[in-house]
Amino acid sequence: MTDDWNNYADGWDDNSDVRRYASLAFTTLDEYLDIRGKDWQSKCVLDFGCGTGLLAEKIAPHVEEVVAVDTSENMIAVLKAKNLPNVRAVHGNILAGDVREVENGFSGFDLICASSVCAFLLDYSGAVAVLAGLLNKGGLFIQWDWQASDDDGFGLTTHQMKTALETARLGSIRVERVFEINSDAQTMPVLMGAGIRNKE
Repeated sequence: MTDDWNNYADGWDDNSDVRRYASLAFTTLDEYLDIRGKDWQSKCVLDFGCGTGLLAEKIAPHVEEVVAVDTSENMIAVLKAKNLPNVRAVHGNILAGDVREVENGFSGFDLICASSVCAFLLDYSGAVAVLAGLLNKGGLFIQWDWQASDDDGFGLTTHQMKTALETARLGSIRVERVFEINSDAQTMPVLMGAGIRNKE
C-alpha cells in the first residue's frame, strides 16, 4: 500500500477534493476544540497518516508543534519541501514501531489527528488503541473517515468507529457525520470520531 501512496504524492496537493477535505476537517476541528484559541499555543499535535501535510499546515500556526508522520516516503518529501517552521515531518510506521522517535519516548501528545487514514488500516481498532496510548492524560484523539453504508462497504460505519474508540478506552466519545464531499456526481459523507484519554 505504501508504494501506491508514493505514486500519488506529486499531484496530491493539486486535487481540489483533497484540499477541500483537509479544509473541512480543520473547520470541524476548530469548531470542536477552538484550536485557534490561546489554550492550544503550547500544545503538541500528532498528525497520523499526514500525507503531504495539508491538515498539518492548517493546525501548525495555532500550536507549539505538529509531528506529522506517514509511511509514504514521497508524501513526507513533499511535506518537508514546504519548510513549515513548527512541523516535524517523520517517515515511518509508528504502529509497527519502526520510527526512531518511538524508541525515544514518542508520546505525550495533546491531540492526535487522523484524517482519511483509519479506513485504510488493516487493524483499525488496534491502531486506535496504540494511538490512544501516545496521548497525554486528557488528550484527544480525533479522526475523519468516509462513512460506509454497511459493514462490508469501504469506509467506516458509526458503529465501527464507536466500538474502536470504546475499545481504546477513550472517554467522552463523539461520532457524527460532519461534512460531505461531492465528486463525480457522487455525494460521499464523512464521519468524525473523537475521544479523550481518561485522566485516571
